[in-house]
Amino acid sequence: MKNKIAIGILAFNVEKYIEKVIKELSDLNIKIYVINDFSTDNTLSLLKKLQSQFDIVIINNDKNIGAGKSTKKLIQQAEHDGFDMLVKVDGDGQFMSQDISKIVEIAKSGEYKYIKSNRFWEGGIKGNIPKKRFFGNLLATIFMQVTMGTNKLFDPLNGLFAVSTSITKDLDKSYYPSRYGYPYFFAVCSVVNGFKTYQLNNTVIYEDQKSNLKSLRVLFTILKLTVIFYIRKIKIKKHLGIFQRSAFLDIAFIGSILLLFYIFFQLMYILIFAKVSIISTSNLLFLLIFCLVLSTVLFISSFKEEKMIRNTSITSEG
Repeated sequence: MKNKIAIGILAFNVEKYIEKVIKELSDLNIKIYVINDFSTDNTLSLLKKLQSQFDIVIINNDKNIGAGKSTKKLIQQAEHDGFDMLVKVDGDGQFMSQDISKIVEIAKSGEYKYIKSNRFWEGGIKGNIPKKRFFGNLLATIFMQVTMGTNKLFDPLNGLFAVSTSITKDLDKSYYPSRYGYPYFFAVCSVVNGFKTYQLNNTVIYEDQKSNLKSLRVLFTILKLTVIFYIRKIKIKKHLGIFQRSAFLDIAFIGSILLLFYIFFQLMYILIFAKVSIISTSNLLFLLIFCLVLSTVLFISSFKEEKMIRNTSITSEG
């Protein structure tokens, strides 16, 4: 059964790009929503002009609420209007129309509930990606793969993706990012919830687009989501027979990590403050190394088992 697809465009101070983006996407002949996040340039007036030429729905925020909350509004509106999936696009012209068209076609098949993009391949970047984005994405990829239990997906901060509107039930959680890091949320939430996933290689164009990305805020958000979804994943896996052994290994891994930290702090206390100790520092050091090895073995064992299962529901290009 084919899905009913809509496109949602985020627009904030994109007067230089928005007309070209809408003109290209209008050729796909599907519903287009544009959310203006309280732009301070001529974005809104351009959108109103374009509305008379193209079939677009404008959602106008009366204050700047951020990309995360704006994406949430787009998905909720699409679900309300009866659409099964929303393809989320940025209005700054960084994404190529052929990549968006490909996502739309994959989404229409109804086979996948989450379709993400990956810019980290041979032809994935045109121009110069800011270094903080490059290294930030590398770090975010590691966190994402640990959380998901698969090494088949990359680039969790890529803003071009499509997701089932059924995900709206998770968007009212207090930890949903209002501004930064929301693509990471959709990636880990979709895979942890068992959405059948497709990753395609897309191309991102870097010219003179401005970014309001705050590196430390994004890092904090990613760390918080990693912990939350890792715990949530274990809770889900405990009730699924094929994942139960992996869930047990995850729990044992967390226990060994907590013990590792406890021994480490005991060792530091003895070395710095204590004059006398019941347990010698050499024994504590041995226990510390043992817990470190045990934690590593438990994590690798759990990851390998979960990866074998997860990868059966993930299709990735290249």
